[in-house]
Amino acid sequence: MPDLIARLPKAEVHLHLEGTISPETLWALADANHVALPVGSIAELRRLYQFASFDAFIELWLVMCSCLKTAEDYTRMVDGYLAECQRQNIRYAEAHFTPYNHEKLGIGGRRALGIVTDRFMESEVAGGPVVRLITDISGESADQSGPYTAKLLEEEANPLIVAMGLGGPEEGLPRSGFVPWFDRARRAGYPVVAHAGETGGAAHVRQAVMDLGARRIQHGVRAVEDEAVMRLLAERRICCDIALTSNECLKVVPSVAAHPLRRFLEAGVPVTLSTDDPPFFGTDLLREWQRARDELGLSVAELWQLNLNGLRFGLADTALRRRLMQEFQDSAGRLDPALSS
Repeated sequence: MPDLIARLPKAEVHLHLEGTISPETLWALADANHVALPVGSIAELRRLYQFASFDAFIELWLVMCSCLKTAEDYTRMVDGYLAECQRQNIRYAEAHFTPYNHEKLGIGGRRALGIVTDRFMESEVAGGPVVRLITDISGESADQSGPYTAKLLEEEANPLIVAMGLGGPEEGLPRSGFVPWFDRARRAGYPVVAHAGETGGAAHVRQAVMDLGARRIQHGVRAVEDEAVMRLLAERRICCDIALTSNECLKVVPSVAAHPLRRFLEAGVPVTLSTDDPPFFGTDLLREWQRARDELGLSVAELWQLNLNGLRFGLADTALRRRLMQEFQDSAGRLDPALSS
């Protein structure tokens, strides 16, 4: 069974590109670029990845972004992620990327976006995975990152950007407060997604759907606190992009075994499985599938349908997703005929 999980083609639609940087790579980047880290050794840095709170996670996240100082650093980040895609047979991904953080802390948001885009396109042409980008507003700097990101989408014609998103903290930041920038993104032709129901309650999930018009919700876990919100998600077929280990590590749920993913499925809410920021939480997509199977009791057939939801609810053009869907189903049928029925 583990071999089957490893060999199946996979889609992942809730992953932050910057969050794929490992502690070892972060240490090397900081050293090369003379950025002071809040620790004195790689061992101490690894211990920082055991987060006492969401704020501690965001603090390390921003330190990590400040270590990206050259074009080569961004290429290294992308190449590291592409290697992980190859190892895990991830064939389609939607990676969140936050240009404003690189405007504020790095080499400039547009330049960083261009480097990342070029490298992903080169890889795809050479037979690598199909990766599309969701440009996030960073909630912790919303007054600046909101207008910056909306303006970027209005002015750019980037072939890989498929949506605008919203990341970062939720406390004190109701999703409805981001309406002006989400409206601008839609007028520019982009669908929108949003983080909600992670550190904020079910009301944030409702706001993301009703006020922001989000096509998918990243996390959405706390929607279970309100049956009406669960019905809203089910009736409107709003997919929630679940990240089990992230939710456990950031104390959104007490454990993966206690995660409400099953309740989403029973309520008819579409769900995908993703990693969020894999090295930050000591996981990868293979482990997320295995934990869903072992700790939540999902069958491989159920996991396969969650995987296909990444294509069903993905935001790349329909023809591309249909082609990938056929490739996925053909591959699964060869590996296990039961999955093609």
